[in-house]
Amino acid sequence: MSQSQSLRTLVQSRLLSDVLSPCTSSSNWSILLVDSSSMRTISSCVGMYQLMEERITSVDGIESKRQPMPEMDGIYLVEPESVDLVIKDFENAKKPMYKNVHLFFMTRVSEEGMAKIKAAKNLLKRIKTFSEVNLSFLTPNSHTFHLDLPLTYRPLYLNPPGNTVVGDIAGKLVTVCATMNEYPHVRFDKRSRVARETAQEFHERLNVFMSQNPSWWFHGGQSHTTRSRSTLLLLDRTSDPLTPLLHEFTYEAMLNDLLPLNGDAITYVAPSNSGKSEPKDVLLNESDPLWLELRHSHIADVITSLSNRIREFVSSNGGAALAQNSGSDMSLSEMSAALKELPEYRETLSKLSQHMHLAHRCMDVFGSLNLSEISELEQTLSTGCDSEGKVPKSKVLVDNLIDVLAGNNDRNNSVRLIMIYIISQQGITEDDRKRLFSAAGLDEDEKSIILNLEKLGVTLQQTSVKTKSFTSMFRSKRVKSTGKSDKDSVYAMSSVRRGKDSGGEGKASNSRWGGTAGAETSNSTNPKDLVNRKFTGGRQIVFQIGGVCHSEIRAGYEVMAGNKGGKEVIVGSTSFIKPAEYLEYIKSLS
Repeated sequence: MSQSQSLRTLVQSRLLSDVLSPCTSSSNWSILLVDSSSMRTISSCVGMYQLMEERITSVDGIESKRQPMPEMDGIYLVEPESVDLVIKDFENAKKPMYKNVHLFFMTRVSEEGMAKIKAAKNLLKRIKTFSEVNLSFLTPNSHTFHLDLPLTYRPLYLNPPGNTVVGDIAGKLVTVCATMNEYPHVRFDKRSRVARETAQEFHERLNVFMSQNPSWWFHGGQSHTTRSRSTLLLLDRTSDPLTPLLHEFTYEAMLNDLLPLNGDAITYVAPSNSGKSEPKDVLLNESDPLWLELRHSHIADVITSLSNRIREFVSSNGGAALAQNSGSDMSLSEMSAALKELPEYRETLSKLSQHMHLAHRCMDVFGSLNLSEISELEQTLSTGCDSEGKVPKSKVLVDNLIDVLAGNNDRNNSVRLIMIYIISQQGITEDDRKRLFSAAGLDEDEKSIILNLEKLGVTLQQTSVKTKSFTSMFRSKRVKSTGKSDKDSVYAMSSVRRGKDSGGEGKASNSRWGGTAGAETSNSTNPKDLVNRKFTGGRQIVFQIGGVCHSEIRAGYEVMAGNKGGKEVIVGSTSFIKPAEYLEYIKSLS
């Protein structure tokens, strides 16, 4: 196993080399049978062209009605819960669905499930392969994973200890560690009941797995000392209920917050070569080098970089000649339109244009929702200081907050802003709560979302008299005793103003620190550096129970990129969440 293989590469290799390749031959084609859960696992890391190279003629859902293919082998890759559907395919001995059966389960099959398989004689005699592959999770990115458990919070935070959700999380987490060959040191906040229960359940299940798989090895164990044992840090949302609420203006986070993404797919309307507008489907994943490079960059850098690249591309690929032939200088849009007529340039320009379009779509929403003013308030609330590094007076800031809420046209943003206030200030007075709710015009459902924060351990009612100065439990360490701001990060405040011209070359104003967003700020999470790096030492696995947001995923990459010791950071969760989904999770606590 290569020391530099990412988690996503490991899963891909496991599916192709360990599952599919041994079951196919050069002369026969097979059919891959999946359930909805295993289909999502495969789709997250393997493309159809790769399956065809393994002589897979089609991928069929086991839940759907299918025509029998008795001359072909069937490779089943399913969850144990689908065992009845597998057996049903072979109920009719005279009309079996497939010739031979290669049966792979994503996790451990229960004793009851094994008994059912043993009793299914028509199926049993056709089984050529039987294995538990331990791949009950998704790997959308190279160093991230989630368990495909988009949970409501009710079973996590309202049910008594020992609920089945904790068992589901622990069981799926075992498959992650089994795939990476990790027997980690487990760390958790002892104040978190959910993290403590998950840690205990995970430890027990991993030990059971090891006892049942004596040939399995782990990094740091005997004869495998090239890398030391990993560390698994278990967190849950009660340790940080604030971060998913904040607006983040890096490219990936902004897309997921403001635009209608469905997983890694988005559809938008764009002009075609014929001049007519038509829907265009885009996949935003690591197969796109441009996405890989830009996803963690600030939106201002994205627009500037794309604009410069389009201009350079046009100039170096015939744009100058086209302009010369026209007898006058051509604009960027005119040169781009001319290049679209040249087939050899269409693909490259199309990729640049689609990202430019999406980035500008984000900025359009940014402007329409007045996120510049909203995010300015968010930053002051969460850091405890204003744009000049001064601690504001409490009454002044609350009055400003009320003004913003009264003029805001997006109710979700109002809910988020009030929640940020309550969390950061460790409570709110009854009078201020009434004023904020009234200014925002909240309905009962929206009010209940905010009040449900208490069930995540957030203090709602302030128990002591506030001082005149506005204070915050998240006071920024960048504020020095002089009251001046440390300008080490030009994007300490994420708000940006869009450039003047349509090409987006205008630099974005840094409204928090008064600086200018420009090329001097580089992306510290260079994907090429991470892909080519040979990691040493034990992996650092951070697992967030209750959903991880895209700004936290980005932070994991930044820690890994800035770690000179070569430590590999893996960020995982029950699911990846967007701000709107997070509000729904909290709403479920009612």
